Amino acid sequence: MESIYRKANGTIVWLGNQEDDSDLAFEALKAISEDPLDEHNIPIPESIFTAGSPTRAAIKQLFRRPYWRRVWIIQEVSVSENIIVCCGKASIKWDRLEFALKAIISVNSEDGNLARDFKLVEDYFLTLYRFRLTMTQDRPLDLLSALNRSGSALATCQRDRVFALLGITLDGNSYISDPNYKQDDRSVFIDMAKARLVHTRVLDMICLKAYSPSTTWDLPSWIPDWLNLGQVFPKRMTDYLSGCGTENFVINAFGKSPYAHPATFNASAGSIASFRMQGSKLKVRGIILDTIDGLSSALDPDSEYKPDSMYSNMSQSTSSSPNAYGTKGALFNSLFRTMSEFPNSMHGLPHDRYKSTFSNLMTPSTIKLLEQSKNFNFKHLLVWLDRNKDFLVGDQTMEEYFTGSTRPVKSFIARAHKRLFKLSHNTTYAFDLYSPEVCTAAAVRVVVEFGIRIITTEFGLVGRAHPAARKGDRLALFAGCSFPVILRPSESVEE
Repeated sequence: MESIYRKANGTIVWLGNQEDDSDLAFEALKAISEDPLDEHNIPIPESIFTAGSPTRAAIKQLFRRPYWRRVWIIQEVSVSENIIVCCGKASIKWDRLEFALKAIISVNSEDGNLARDFKLVEDYFLTLYRFRLTMTQDRPLDLLSALNRSGSALATCQRDRVFALLGITLDGNSYISDPNYKQDDRSVFIDMAKARLVHTRVLDMICLKAYSPSTTWDLPSWIPDWLNLGQVFPKRMTDYLSGCGTENFVINAFGKSPYAHPATFNASAGSIASFRMQGSKLKVRGIILDTIDGLSSALDPDSEYKPDSMYSNMSQSTSSSPNAYGTKGALFNSLFRTMSEFPNSMHGLPHDRYKSTFSNLMTPSTIKLLEQSKNFNFKHLLVWLDRNKDFLVGDQTMEEYFTGSTRPVKSFIARAHKRLFKLSHNTTYAFDLYSPEVCTAAAVRVVVEFGIRIITTEFGLVGRAHPAARKGDRLALFAGCSFPVILRPSESVEE
């Protein structure tokens, strides 16, 4: 079907018969796109801004039609060169429809009521717009990214939410070489995982399971729910696992690729996966490294602390106080790397400057600064810090680490950077984006609000874990897997 749409002289989108004042909606959309003075001065009819107006209601109803959410229209809209959208006797070219809707959406942010009314218009239209933009610019699209983007799309058979995207993705055939409509949904999803493992000889795909909730398909514990990654799966992980990004000819999880991100994870040192599949079971080779002995609490998926959260809201400190890093300063540095999501520098702030402000994260002056910050909302971070102030890392609590009792190990270069920073920057900070305390807290906030739990191990290591991790879970390395994995012993041989 993809090749048919791509080669066609034109494509007609049929929305159905005229109803719910659809003619009025088409007139308004044409008027907006007819003769704009310039891209910043677009004549939008006053009726669109008037709550309850027939024009506003008509546009809203037009985009409530089932057509816009069907997964099969994605390839139709993405690759067709000339598209005319028809409804009853009214019609509009796709380019003009696109221009009009972008103009309305750009005003959305200035009118809260308008934003609420056109929320579905924005969601459905922008999904199609992004797919079409990717295709028209000849940018590569991988299946994971396509599934991520189309998470709200609908299909009568759930396997069609995958099948409909195969023709527009560069790696679709490595998951499904030939769609089989005789298979049920569960079998299709299992075969996708098996095919991908055989094709890449890399186990990274199994890490997707941590991002997909339980489903009605009763999938094996190592196979993700391919249709439910869009809500929580981070875009950079999608790019990494798919080998699709903006840099050319670099090495990533799946080897050399013309569209690949650099390999930022290398837990298995580039080894080749060794595995066997027996029915729904996956047998791999690897080593057990350590056991989780302590966990911080975690924000639940809604970034709120709730008594009935699916994850534990209580920190569980380690039963001992080992330190695998040798010194308190080295352990502090590891905790800093674990809890911070940061670039090498931000707004000229040297990497080492983060460390010094990190050690003062819970001092009264920093807490006050974060409470009054105008650039970030630190409410959840402050709650998390309070809930975990007694969590032990080594032989110190979080509160002791964050009130300046432990300092990072500083090299000669780091000390020089600090002196240069003082010479070249004004060290008096207001409550602004450039405050070192605010920048550091923002880097920690990213980790906390993603629901990550800080863990300690029996051997004395510190790291991050999925919010569902428990004490007693095992840390392991698999041959051919770029990430360390967490395993949970099971009494059942079927799990």
